[in-house]
Amino acid sequence: MAIEIRLPQWGMGMLEGEILQWYKKEGDTVAEGEPLAEIEAAKVTADVVAPQAGVLHKIVVHEGKLVPVNELLAYMLGDGDDPNAVLVDSAASAAAAPATAGAAASVAGPATSPAGGGSRNIVPRARMLAKELGVDLALVVGTGPGGRIGEDDVRNAASSSSAAQPEAPGITIPLKGIRGTIARRMVASLQSMAQLTLVSTADVTDLVAHRDAMSERPRPTYTDYIVKAVSLALRQHPGLNATLEPDRIRLLPDVHIGVATAAESGLIVSVVRDADTKSLAQIALDSASVVERVRAGTFSTDDVSGSTFTVTSLGGQGIDAFTPIINPPEAAILGVGRIVDQPARDGDGIAWRKVITLSLTIDHQVVDGAPGAAFLETVVALLADPQTIAQ
Repeated sequence: MAIEIRLPQWGMGMLEGEILQWYKKEGDTVAEGEPLAEIEAAKVTADVVAPQAGVLHKIVVHEGKLVPVNELLAYMLGDGDDPNAVLVDSAASAAAAPATAGAAASVAGPATSPAGGGSRNIVPRARMLAKELGVDLALVVGTGPGGRIGEDDVRNAASSSSAAQPEAPGITIPLKGIRGTIARRMVASLQSMAQLTLVSTADVTDLVAHRDAMSERPRPTYTDYIVKAVSLALRQHPGLNATLEPDRIRLLPDVHIGVATAAESGLIVSVVRDADTKSLAQIALDSASVVERVRAGTFSTDDVSGSTFTVTSLGGQGIDAFTPIINPPEAAILGVGRIVDQPARDGDGIAWRKVITLSLTIDHQVVDGAPGAAFLETVVALLADPQTIAQ
C-alpha cells in the first residue's frame, strides 16, 4: 500500500511547519533516508526524509504552504504498490488517520542539507540570510567548494535581483520564514491566553560581587544566575511549570528553561534542559554552547524545542522593564531588565545598591495573580542570595 509522508512533530512547541522546498518531484526514485523536503518549524529548518526506498508518487502540499503537524504532505510508492489505489482526493486526505511509526516520515537534523539527490549544499547562515532577503536559493549559483552556496553568493543574488527590478518606494520584508513564524506565534499567544504581567525589583548587589569574584571559565552570565534561580523557584511553585490543554492544566515533570536569544534571522529560544538539577557552572557551559550554535545557525531541533518556561532579557539593550509575551504552549515567561544603581536606606544613611526589574507574564487561565506573585517573590529572594544559586 502507499506510504503516507506526514509532517512530524519535532518538539512540544511545534504546532505547524512551512514547506520551504521539495528536493524531489513526482515520479522520482528515492532511497531510504534520502531527504524529500525542507521544512521550517518552530524557527528551525529540517529535512523530512524517506522512511524507505520507493517512488515519490504524489505531492499533496506544495512549497510555501503552512500546515499543522501530522498533515499529509505526500504519498510514496514501494515495490509492487498500485498507484491507482492512492487516495489523492483532498477530503480523503484530510480524513486520513495518522501514519504509524513504521510508515511515518522521519527527520534529519537541521544543518546543511546534503549535496546530491536533488538537494543543495548550502551554508546554514546562507540559508537563513536567503530567507531574510527573500532570495530564491534555487536561482543562486554557489561559488564555494563543490558549488557550495555561501552568504556572499546570497548577497550577490539579492543585489542582482534588486538591480533587475524597477525601484519602488519604501522597503518590504517578506513576512515568511522565521520572521513569519515569530509573527504568527506571538499573535496566537495573545489571542489564546489571558496574559497578566507582574513587576518586581530584585537586589543583585551580592550577586554582582559573587560573579565578579569567580575565576571559572566560562564565567556564568547574569542570565545563567537567573535561569538557575527560576528553575529552583519552579520546583517550589510547579503551577507555573505547566501547559494548558483543552480540558485541563498539565503540570510538567521536568524543568527546561528557554532563553530568548537574538540571532541574525530573529529571536530564537534556546533551551537549557533539566536546569533545576544542574550546577550554575554546568548551566553556564550548556547555555554558552547552545547560544553559540543558535547564532551560527547550526542548532538542532533539540536545542530550541521543549522548554517549559522562558527567560528573556533586554537588559543589554538598556531596557528597565517590559511586558514579555508568553512562548506557547508555556504558561509564563520572565522578562529581565538592566542592572542599575539605586539608593537605599542603610541605618541612618544611604547606600547604593544594584537592582534589576523583573517582569513576569502569566497566563491567567493557568495561574492566578497571587501564586504568580509568590513565585516572583521566591526568584527575588534567590537572586539576593547567590550562594544558594551557586550550589
